[in-house]
Amino acid sequence: MHGLKPGDRRVRVRRPHARYFRYEAPGLFVAKPSADEPSGPLGHALATARHALFGRPLSSEEEAHERLPKWKALAVFSSDVMSSVAYATEAILFTLLAAGTEIFGYLMPISLLIVGLLILVTFSYRQTIRAYPGGGGSYIVAHANLGTMAGLVAAAALLCDYVLTVAVSVSSGVWMMASAVPALLPLSVPIIIGSILMVMAVNLRGLRESGTIFAGPTYLFIGLMLVMIVTGLVRVLAGDTPQVTGAIPAAVPVEAFGLLLFLRAFADGCSAMTGTEAVANGVPAFKPVEWVNARTTMLVMSIMLGVMFLGTSYLAGVSGAIPATNQAILAQVALATFGSTPLYYLLVAATMGILILAAQTSFADFPRVASILAKDGFMPRRFAFRGERLAFNAGIVALALIAIAVIIPFGGRVEALIPLYAIGVFVSFTLSQAGMVRHWFVARGMGWRRSALINGLGAAATGVVAVIFAVAKFSHGAWIVIVVIPILVAAMLFVRREYARHEAALAVRPDVVIARPHRSQRVIVAATAVDRAVVQAVQAGHTMVDEVDVVHVAVDPEEGERFRDQIMRQLPGVHVAIVESPYRTLVRPLIRYLEVIHDEDPEAVIIVLLPEHLEAHWWDRLLYNQNAGEIRRALVGREHIVVLDVPYRRELPEAA
Repeated sequence: MHGLKPGDRRVRVRRPHARYFRYEAPGLFVAKPSADEPSGPLGHALATARHALFGRPLSSEEEAHERLPKWKALAVFSSDVMSSVAYATEAILFTLLAAGTEIFGYLMPISLLIVGLLILVTFSYRQTIRAYPGGGGSYIVAHANLGTMAGLVAAAALLCDYVLTVAVSVSSGVWMMASAVPALLPLSVPIIIGSILMVMAVNLRGLRESGTIFAGPTYLFIGLMLVMIVTGLVRVLAGDTPQVTGAIPAAVPVEAFGLLLFLRAFADGCSAMTGTEAVANGVPAFKPVEWVNARTTMLVMSIMLGVMFLGTSYLAGVSGAIPATNQAILAQVALATFGSTPLYYLLVAATMGILILAAQTSFADFPRVASILAKDGFMPRRFAFRGERLAFNAGIVALALIAIAVIIPFGGRVEALIPLYAIGVFVSFTLSQAGMVRHWFVARGMGWRRSALINGLGAAATGVVAVIFAVAKFSHGAWIVIVVIPILVAAMLFVRREYARHEAALAVRPDVVIARPHRSQRVIVAATAVDRAVVQAVQAGHTMVDEVDVVHVAVDPEEGERFRDQIMRQLPGVHVAIVESPYRTLVRPLIRYLEVIHDEDPEAVIIVLLPEHLEAHWWDRLLYNQNAGEIRRALVGREHIVVLDVPYRRELPEAA
């Protein structure tokens, strides 16, 4: 083809792969979206439905566009800690109620202790984010500085906490909804399960879209909470203190007030802090500069949490709120403050929304931690792969299913789940901060002493809280988590050992150049009948060698002769061996025949082709390929024998 100027000449190069691939370099092809398109009308229909539900597939190159700005990241990573305001105060009062309402005065001192601990943990994790700008979750920090076992304990504790976060937050959200609409209480468990599946589906659409969807409810809840706190404080200062009425006190076992009860109430209230590590785990999800944006987000999150938690505890104390069977504490305070106005119902709805969406923090971090563990070989590798929307689909689905499995036996009762809650996160807090202390002593650098002191105080404080949890809540269900964490660690070590054994068995030394083998080979087709699957296997064998052997085990000698005649007539040039089996077994005589062939020429490689029918229906698995499976299991791993499957699908055009 001539060009635009005299003497110019253009040549159009047609590449047959251009429809599906982008040519980057010799031998390097990059798949286009068309390469992932399914074939057949059913496949196209399913893909269209999947894309409509979850969105179009995203390429790896689009990962940078999925990063979160600070306002979205705050909604994604803070929904857990923000939502804990709805049940942390209630958890404290529920424990104190055992000794009577007259000791409710300890609510504010306990709340102040928790906020002080929150401040310490916040500044500790800000140091972690600065030291690990690529993401400094508890597993990474503990593994890098304290060793494998410490890292796995931190990871197992975090995974337990994420599961319980989903269970507690969603259950609490449904309980809040039932406070306003009591008729829904009998349907609590189905609603909880449906809510978990809904959050799972949203997260499968990708992190950026889930952040956009969840930002509205999160900021609505924060705004209404601040309005309630300001309104309540103004009424208290004006001498019109809100008063709770109509609450039916919950029945709890009576016990004397003492140090153990105080520590249990403190431990329950520390559930307000679960999720504060989420920002440190999710640093790579932020827009650049990632670690700077993450530190800012964590500070803002902690300030808002502290204000809302203290405000709720104060209003609950002055208004006479009490753990009740018909209404949540936050609903009581909101009703006393706003009255039966639209603001009350809007706050109830927003609280229900944020509690259900609080599971988002776990759905953002559980798959990320699982993917890191999978890359290190401590979890199945499927957890390391991203789906079409760049989300870690395996981790998202696994979290939803495990959380549902926890919800069902506990009946979605928040008071039953709370004792299991938060111990895992404080174990991971302690290991992470202890790891940071060692990091600063090794790395040193400017201001390392101050940073080590902050992290050391954080490790000591969270370690004390973890011990308090273990002692004070052991008989109330914390023992379950204490038992589960070692089991998870043992399971992860088992997975790593199995991967290591597999890799060692298949490893090829990098300094070895493997020469092309110059060995004779013999191709044998194991045939039970003359059918199209066998014909296809014979044709495949002819691409390897000129002469193919067809071996048939015959129970009936006459049937064996008929088989030989048919092969000789329809497949000329094929060598046929009939192995008669007077004891009516099929597999063992074939194995012995192959051993004899090998003994005749020990240096030859025997390639056994197994014709197989591809199942068109589920019942085909019961009808076909039984003998092929037995032959494969008997031959695989034998030296000098290679077993190859030759599948045949009936729906394909006929081969002969």
